Amino acid sequence: MKLKTLFGAALALFALTQVACAEANTASEAKEGKDYSIISGAKGVNKPEVMEFFSYTCPHCYNVEGFLHKWEPTKPEEVEFKQVPVFLPQVPHLTYGYYTAEVLGVLDKVHPAIFNQWHAQKKIVKSKEDLIPIFQAAGVSQEEFEKAYTSFAVESKVQHAKKLAREFKVMSFPMFVVNQKYKIESYEKLDYMLSKFPIEKAQ
Repeated sequence: MKLKTLFGAALALFALTQVACAEANTASEAKEGKDYSIISGAKGVNKPEVMEFFSYTCPHCYNVEGFLHKWEPTKPEEVEFKQVPVFLPQVPHLTYGYYTAEVLGVLDKVHPAIFNQWHAQKKIVKSKEDLIPIFQAAGVSQEEFEKAYTSFAVESKVQHAKKLAREFKVMSFPMFVVNQKYKIESYEKLDYMLSKFPIEKAQ
């Protein structure tokens, strides 16, 4: 009886150990200091959210677009995804162009077209005037473009983008911010960091 009891206790302990290990493995794959860092002063939000700060001038941002194009349709429904164009004084028209496209409802066409022209076609979008053919190809007239480009709605969005970049201390891009508190430091498991990690940190 004693042998059976001892064996049973050992089996129970093994089972509990396995459960504990499984919970540890599934609790979080993200390591602070390696996979992410906490943004100093950031309050955070209690909802799963991902923001990507990017620039059309950045080749790394262009490269990560391929991943985002595949990831976004399959991401968890509760994870909200936002892209924020970083305002650069040398190319202010790019930030204005992004929000003009958003206001006009053609962001899905204009956004990849700007990236493609800049990086794949090697044709730099030097000015506001260079944006007009891109918008026309998306079905927007020059008059509609000009009106939206100079609108209060677009100006407000540009100023908000500037505020976000300051608030989250954006120094390089692409930069991913999760739940308005965590900066992604490693791209080794980007799908996990943008999909499951935001949900974990919102709980």
